[in-house]
Amino acid sequence: MITLSVTLPEPVAAVYFDAADKINQQFGTERQPIDAKALIAFTLAAHEPQELCARFDLALRAIRGIEVPDLPNPVLK
Repeated sequence: MITLSVTLPEPVAAVYFDAADKINQQFGTERQPIDAKALIAFTLAAHEPQELCARFDLALRAIRGIEVPDLPNPVLK
């Protein structure tokens, strides 16, 4: 297993922490409470590995100022 540390913007992290609190309030915490990290992992697990790699590649290109290829609009398909 690989451990990845990611810094999230405060508003994004707040959404995950709020969601974890709401889930724990609604379903109880008798066994083990759900935390924000578990929700983030669950979100990432919903994507195919190739899709995640492509998203990270795109983000890194944009951050570094490297030309970003034109992407097809999935809504128009």
